[in-house]
Amino acid sequence: MTTFPDPPNVRPAVGPAAAGAVASRWRQVLADMFAGSFTAVVFYAEYIGLGVVLGSALPVPAGVALGSTMVVGAVLLNCVLGAAVRQPLLSGPRAASLAVLVAGMKFSMDHAAIGTDRLPVAMAALMVMLTAAAAVQLAGTLPRVRAWLACTSVALRKGFVFSTAVGIVVGLGSAQLDGCLRVSPALTLLVMICGVSAALVWSHWCNRPGGGPRRSSLAPFALIIGTVLAAAGYHILIARFALDGLCGMVDPTGLKGTLLPQMGVSLAMLQAAARSLPLWIWPALVLLGSLLGLVLLMESLTALRESRDRTPPAMWATHLKLRALANLAAAPLGLACSSVAMVRTNALIESSGRSRLAVLFHGLALLAILLFLQHWISMLPQLAVAVALLLLAIQMIDEETRVDAWRVGFQANAAPANVRSTWAFWGVVAFSLALGTVLHYQGWGFGGGPMIALLAGVLWTGVRFLRRRRELRRSRLFRA
Repeated sequence: MTTFPDPPNVRPAVGPAAAGAVASRWRQVLADMFAGSFTAVVFYAEYIGLGVVLGSALPVPAGVALGSTMVVGAVLLNCVLGAAVRQPLLSGPRAASLAVLVAGMKFSMDHAAIGTDRLPVAMAALMVMLTAAAAVQLAGTLPRVRAWLACTSVALRKGFVFSTAVGIVVGLGSAQLDGCLRVSPALTLLVMICGVSAALVWSHWCNRPGGGPRRSSLAPFALIIGTVLAAAGYHILIARFALDGLCGMVDPTGLKGTLLPQMGVSLAMLQAAARSLPLWIWPALVLLGSLLGLVLLMESLTALRESRDRTPPAMWATHLKLRALANLAAAPLGLACSSVAMVRTNALIESSGRSRLAVLFHGLALLAILLFLQHWISMLPQLAVAVALLLLAIQMIDEETRVDAWRVGFQANAAPANVRSTWAFWGVVAFSLALGTVLHYQGWGFGGGPMIALLAGVLWTGVRFLRRRRELRRSRLFRA
């Protein structure tokens, strides 16, 4: 029998196609790393602004710092869960749902017994509302519920989300400006106008036609430019006139020893809240939590449908389950509510983030900022935060909505559907802001008016959905 010697252990040559695929994969990993880290730096100012929103409902000296940590913690939790799916979607707290959460926390504290510690009451209200909201989000995974929500008018849904978000952000920005205007009106307006104008000019230059994708990817730096310029203007022109509490830093007490020890909802907190709250408050909080869950569903579905990621409808149920799981986990940890964020997701995709790694790097960059750069929050002037909030309000309404609301609906040859959609959008915005401003003075915040607008939209959607079902049945009977 003839035997043949074993072939030598020679490594197969790597073809140019395989080498190109490996290089392309590494380039995408580096692009995801850049996109995640870049968007974390850009939207850190937004997270601080949302922390100001949540901090207004926290009765502690470092309320803004604690609120910012709760917001960033919710984003980190969603980044970990978001890495489990293929689509690069960023999720976290958004102004519309956060306004409802803050209104419920303030509502519970207003009815607490006199002389009791209000922080356990606020955290217990947060836990109850987030748990009820997660249950509603899970109900949104049912096909019939998603079909009903799909019938919701885009104009009504966007009108509600944008009016609430812009209303609460502008309100907080004006509150931050108020103290500085009382100290030095002329200098405050000069610094604010310079910061906002510089950011808008930068954004316009980046988005000019013919600039290419590389220049447009630099547009999110506008928020950082405006904030840095406002901070520099404050220290150069206003700092020597500033007074603590009027036009000083965001949190003069700093962050050391004030954050993590106060986070979380313990059994002792729940017992303290149960002793200081009347029994009828708990069903009211469950109802508010259900409304919060409906708002979270609207926010997520709007982002899933309108974001540049173009997530297929077959994946919507998976993302809604992840958001419900995130809110269930956030409830005992004392973190904020979360939903899919359209503006952040679009910025991530425009920055070349194409996979789940971009979401993971976003969370890692935020964690690094939170662990090593915490003192930056307390070093930010209130005026810089006000400029960041005003810029954020301008950026909240996406370009497609601006085109539809400002141009398409008012053309002479516009389609009737576009005209109805435009006037529905502006009607919801006007009604929400007017009624939300009135309810603000009663302690309900900017979430009250938009909630009524949302309920009106839900009723209108239900009527439209039933009408479509009747038409479908009639068409089937006619065919039979």
